[in-house]
Amino acid sequence: MKRIAHICLALVATLAFSQSTFAQKSKSSNQSTPKTVYIKAKDRNYAQNLGGYWFYDYIFKETRDLSTECPCKGESKKLIAQYTYQTFEEAYKNLLTFPNPADVDTREKMTYWDDCVLTPIYEAINLYESEPEYDAAVKLYQKKQMDNAKLAAKGKPFDTIPFDPKMPEYYKVIDKIHAVVTPIAPLYTDVLNIYSSNDPDLREWLNIGGATRFTYNAYSALLKQVIKEWFVSEECKQVQVIEDELRARVAAEQPKMTPDWFVEGRKREGELVAQYNRKLIERWLKKAPMSTINKTKEALAKLISYHKEIEAIHGDDPITMGYITAHSASKDGLKDMFHNYYSNLVMVIPLVRTPATQEGKKLKLEGTPWTLPHPFEPRD
Repeated sequence: MKRIAHICLALVATLAFSQSTFAQKSKSSNQSTPKTVYIKAKDRNYAQNLGGYWFYDYIFKETRDLSTECPCKGESKKLIAQYTYQTFEEAYKNLLTFPNPADVDTREKMTYWDDCVLTPIYEAINLYESEPEYDAAVKLYQKKQMDNAKLAAKGKPFDTIPFDPKMPEYYKVIDKIHAVVTPIAPLYTDVLNIYSSNDPDLREWLNIGGATRFTYNAYSALLKQVIKEWFVSEECKQVQVIEDELRARVAAEQPKMTPDWFVEGRKREGELVAQYNRKLIERWLKKAPMSTINKTKEALAKLISYHKEIEAIHGDDPITMGYITAHSASKDGLKDMFHNYYSNLVMVIPLVRTPATQEGKKLKLEGTPWTLPHPFEPRD
């Protein structure tokens, strides 16, 4: 998840209304869409700078100076094991869905969801249905094929791999697998990149997270709206009221270490930020492309039934090349479909920063939270 975007002057000019002018227009319209407003960086207060005005200001995984550390360092193997299932059917019964907004309502929580839930799940999918005996047989057949190819190249006789009489039955199931996978695949292979849009904010979103076309269609309009609302939100105003009170008391008392009352004040600010982020996440989830998610889930159920069908055809027979072909098609299709399903749950969503409590540290009143300068914004 990555780097810098550009925004056109026309967009800035269009949105560069004063708060009062925008408020007057809002009174004369019945739109339920929250207000958006542009405030220059030099004119923003502390609370407003917890958000920003372009996508990069809001992304929950920041780079460089404010890098969000992985909250589960050293626990990778343990987490992967937690999400590794013995069978595909068991994995299907334990499919995760979108998190509750309260579980991801800060950048820190969203980082945990991404690093400590989704990432281990992606890696665990490749470990479903561990079959050491089958894997050994596959390697043996691959070696045999390679040896045969070398002998054939030299014009020497070689042992042919015996025909599996059950191959026609396997092919019937393979055809059914292809019939399920083929219509679903384009939903996940039609991936857009930074060059798929001329809009600076949307290009940055695509550059950082990437998106399939259906994800882009579901979220792009909402993303354009929500990254321009924080400045005039009620939560933003309330955060600044608390911050002004804290700074006034700091000026009066001049503490060197961060006092408890300052920590508590910043925590109240954090609660307001989380409250705002929850509302934003709820709006995001309402736009989730559920039709595609449900199609993928239905496809998984069918593929699991075909996987069982192949096992029933095989029975207690020795592992043959025909079985390897069918089993591989089934297993690979299932793994790909599980990966597809979980790709829907990735939320590269704009979230307002959590105010730093500075608990147990020397008190330092930061001015403006770190952010990249807007490329077309007037430099102060």
